Amino acid sequence: MAFACQTVVAVTFAYSAATKAAGRAAFADFRGWLSSAAGVAAGAVAPVAAVMVALEAATAVAVLVPVLAPAGFVLAALLLAVFSAGVRSMMRRRVGVPCRCFGKGRRPPGVLHLLRNGALFAVAVAGGALASPLFADTAGAGPPPTVLANGGEAAALLAAVVGGTAALLLINLEEIVALYRHERP
Repeated sequence: MAFACQTVVAVTFAYSAATKAAGRAAFADFRGWLSSAAGVAAGAVAPVAAVMVALEAATAVAVLVPVLAPAGFVLAALLLAVFSAGVRSMMRRRVGVPCRCFGKGRRPPGVLHLLRNGALFAVAVAGGALASPLFADTAGAGPPPTVLANGGEAAALLAAVVGGTAALLLINLEEIVALYRHERP
């Protein structure tokens, strides 16, 4: 279970950071969005953008490193709380610009984004609990060595597939909803 949580958080945060830092144009677009939609002051846009991307990338790595996994999950939960507060603020201000959570979004910040953040927050909290020293058998990154030593490669693979699939569903939630509603791109 801990390995599945690690996979969800790592894939989601890595993808989010990568789409924002995919090149000069992508990063400039993200900075522009921070200024126009998120309301970040012009002088703070560049450092805020850089820190956000760095924190997302650091979170993706930290949850996979045994000694850092508990802190990585805490960082993920904190970031998701901040992101959710930002989404809620943009909803109150009726921001109509599509969200840049994962590159170019389809929809303005709204309930769908809050639901996705809530699901990721729950995964981060569960993963943090499972990676904590209180759960010594499952603490740290990846499947516990005892699982692999006892022929548990299939369980570890299943956890990775479940976690990766959940991450991809959450990343593509806007597109999935659009398909369900028969919306055109």
